[in-house]
Amino acid sequence: MSTAVTDSRLLGDFHIHTIASGHAFSTLQEVVTAAQSRGLRYVAITDHGPARQDGPKLDYFKNLKRQDSLRELPGIHVLVGVEANIINSWGDLDMPSKLLSELDIVLAGFHNATGYGGSSVAENTRALVSALEKNRIDVITHIGDPRFPYPVDLEECIAAAAAKGVLVELNQSALHTWKPENVAHYERVLALLSKYNMPLLMSSDAHISYTVGNVSECERLLADHGVDPLATINYSEDLVRKYILKTA
Repeated sequence: MSTAVTDSRLLGDFHIHTIASGHAFSTLQEVVTAAQSRGLRYVAITDHGPARQDGPKLDYFKNLKRQDSLRELPGIHVLVGVEANIINSWGDLDMPSKLLSELDIVLAGFHNATGYGGSSVAENTRALVSALEKNRIDVITHIGDPRFPYPVDLEECIAAAAAKGVLVELNQSALHTWKPENVAHYERVLALLSKYNMPLLMSSDAHISYTVGNVSECERLLADHGVDPLATINYSEDLVRKYILKTA
């Protein structure tokens, strides 16, 4: 368990989509307003990368990064990021490395309809490990999630992420229905994160402003396994600065 100073309220949500992702429902302003109303200090805008047909183009990310007004909002730190797509077996992402380096946070994972056609655990694992080795990635999203047809060798991938200092999220969107297969999957993820002594990050993966900052089922999973949610990055200013802002 972390010895970092924690807060009694959730400080940040670092995986959120806006209408720019094509299949989400809230504007950037609605997302930020919701985060402010819930007392969050940090919110990351992580729309899908451009490999998805309904995703934004590269210019969206370039221009959003230039919006200085986002850094002047009262009481909240808005991070401009992306949920990039792994697009082939060699671990390439659908974003140029220069743009990735300019964003505040880079999430990455597998998604449908992005051109990736991995058909086996071995191929998917190789793609994810290669992506970790060759790209700037801060967080791996919904790793091996049963909702997607991209199973991986969880231990090999989480060990590779740990070696690179990359976070692996617990995903509220996957857990919110509490389906047995999803719960069992994230129990395995949690066990491996513990084995490799990795810090814990909970993500809403919100696609509408009403669920920004909602990680209740992630907290339920942690509590069921004797882990205090207050020990996660989301509740600790020190851990946010160390693992998200990387200023500690």
